[in-house]
This record gives sequence, structure tokens and C-alpha cells, in this order.
Amino acid sequence: IALSFGALKERKLRAVLTIAMVVIGAGLVTALNGMTTGMLEYMVGQFSTLGANVIIVQPSSSSFRMTEPVRMTLERIPDVKDAVLFIQQTAKVQSGGKTKASIVIGIDQTKLPLIFPTIELDQGNFVPPHDSIGILLGNKVANPPDMSVPFARYGQSVTIEYSYLEGQKMTTAKRSFRVEGILAYTGASAMFIPFDQMASISLAAANSLFKRGGGYDAAFIIANSPDLVEDIMKQIRNIYGTSVQTISAKSIIQIVQNVLSMFQLFMGGIAAVSLVVASVGILAGLYTSVMERTREIGVLKALGFKNWMILMIFLNEAVLIGVIGGGVGNAAGVVLGYGMAVLAGQVRVGVTEQIPAEQGPGIIGYIAPIFPLDGFVMVWLFSVALSIFAGVYPAWRAARLDPVVALRKE
Repeated sequence: IALSFGALKERKLRAVLTIAMVVIGAGLVTALNGMTTGMLEYMVGQFSTLGANVIIVQPSSSSFRMTEPVRMTLERIPDVKDAVLFIQQTAKVQSGGKTKASIVIGIDQTKLPLIFPTIELDQGNFVPPHDSIGILLGNKVANPPDMSVPFARYGQSVTIEYSYLEGQKMTTAKRSFRVEGILAYTGASAMFIPFDQMASISLAAANSLFKRGGGYDAAFIIANSPDLVEDIMKQIRNIYGTSVQTISAKSIIQIVQNVLSMFQLFMGGIAAVSLVVASVGILAGLYTSVMERTREIGVLKALGFKNWMILMIFLNEAVLIGVIGGGVGNAAGVVLGYGMAVLAGQVRVGVTEQIPAEQGPGIIGYIAPIFPLDGFVMVWLFSVALSIFAGVYPAWRAARLDPVVALRKE
């Protein structure tokens, strides 16, 4: 090992360049693994705001109407705990001369904890089912991050305004509501029901205000257990066929995990190519070192060094390159991962800012990368293994040199 360090010191420029190649490869693998793991955890966390035992049932075409009789049929399916209808409508919320685009949902708010287990109130209470003037505001509606003062406060009056087509002309409808509650921040983005950016009123008030005439957008089905979700979805399809679509958080989480896992594998494979290139550099560097140190090898053999000792000297150099390169590469990958996450967040925000608020209420900004310990270990071991593999031939070549020929080498 001491001889290996000495050789590296004498030829430090080549050694530094070779180690740098390993650092770049290991850093890219670590950074991309951290970013994809962070994205996976973020996505799973977003979908987990909807209970694992909840199914969304919605019409697959305008010819099917989601009505109260449909809800009752769904509720009678075995192992269904409850069925909750809801209405969702894009509208404007006006408060104190300020206007904010939002999505208004009409739902029985007493059932919200069943549907969204993580939901909590910051102020006030949920709106009772038959309350026609109460409204529940999401945290970002009441306290927009781009405003220094609250948009609306608990107990204040706000106005809901929306436009709809009546005959051949657009008509505007307005109604005033009293803020009965404000939700605590949940962190959910525009997936399923983004309560941070939404306002919620009773189902009866929404049915009247939005002129739905007893028709609803969809229904939440709460199963007695997450293990029963697939069976219930199958029963719903048996009853309504292709007239409805069924979605569950559990199935979507599984799809997201599969997609991001494949993406992680794909990106990791691309980054690993740089490590393979680095191994070629190690091979070339050590082979050149053998050629330059032919006379030195001859002297060592004349002093009594065995072939395996010579072999170990050059393999030690390869191992050191892998150990140092893999370790520094892991550290560099953490820095690179955070930097890429910040840059990706800025790009997403920049793109989303071009989308009108009516079309996209949520902005996915910075998503922190996650670096599991086993990821560091795998990248480090892979770097060392590739370095050893690349160093085998030069080491073997050095061990096989004839001492007489080596001593005559100038």
C-alpha cells in the first residue's frame, strides 16, 4: 500500500485525472439516485393525503349522471363504509376588494376526515351539511404565499363568483359566504383534491349555486379496509361497466412507484456509463504506469518480490483510485443533487407561472433529494469493483514481466 501511495504521488497528475473520472461518474449516479428517490417520496406523499381505503368514482362520459340513487347503489356494495358525492367548480373568490381564482368544492365536510386522514383545521369548524352560507378555506387561499396580509380571515364574508353558459349567452352568478373555518397547511399540490388551494362549501349550497340539478361530478367510496379496495373496484365495474371510471390512491401509488423505479434504473444506467468510461481511464492509466515503471518492477523482482506481490502493488493502486473516487464522488453527488433539485424547481415554477391560475392552482417547487445510506454503499462498492476490474490486466502484465528484460529497460 505504501508503494502504491508513493507511485500515486510520483505520478499525481495522472492519478488525479483518473480519480476525477471516477468522482464524476459516482457523483452523477448518486445525484440522480437522490433526485429520483426524493421525487418518489414526494409523489407517494402527495397521493397518501387521500386515504389508502378511498376510491374515486366518476362518469367516463357526459351520458352518465352521478346522482343520489347512484350513490345509494355504491353505498350498498359489500365492504363499503360510506359513499360521498362531491361537486367541483372553478370560480373566483372575492374578499375585501381582492379577487383570487380558486376551485370550489361542494361536499359533506363531516366526511372529510374519512377521505383525507391528514386533514386538520387551523381555525373554526367544518361547515355542516345543510349550511348554505358557510365556507371552508384552504390554507393558501386564506393566506396566499405571495401576499403579506391574509386574503380572508375567520368570520369574514367572501363572495363566490363564476360564469356559465345560459342559452346563447354567458351569465355570471354570485353568492356571499361566511368563513366558518380555515384548514391547516397540508402541502398537497394539484393532485386529486388540493385543499390548500381550494374553498369548500356544503354539497347543497354547491348544487344550488352551480346549477347542477342533482347531478354531481364524482363520488368518494370509503372501503372498510385498504385490502378490500381492488375487490370493490371490481364490483363497481361489474355494476356500471365502462360508464364510470374508478381510481384509488393505492393503485396510483403503485403505478407511480413502478414508473419512477424504472426511471431511476434508466437514469442510473446512463450515469453508470460514465463510471465504465472511468474504468477505461483506470485501465489506460495503470497500463501506462506499468510501461513507465518496467525497470522499477525489474528491481523489485531482483530484490525477491514474488509475482503476487507485484500484482498486489498495482491492484492496490486500482483499489485506492476506486476508494477515493467513490467516496469523494458520493459527497460530490450530494452537492450536485441539491443543486439540480433547486434548478429543476426553478424551471418548474417558471413554466407553471405561464399557466393561468384557473387552469393550474398548484406549483411544485423545490423537491428535496433523498440519499439512502444503502445508495452510498452501492455506488462506493460499484466504483471500487470497477476500479479493481480495470486494474486486473495492468497488474497481471506487471507481474508477468521478465526481471532480466525489465532491468535492461531504459
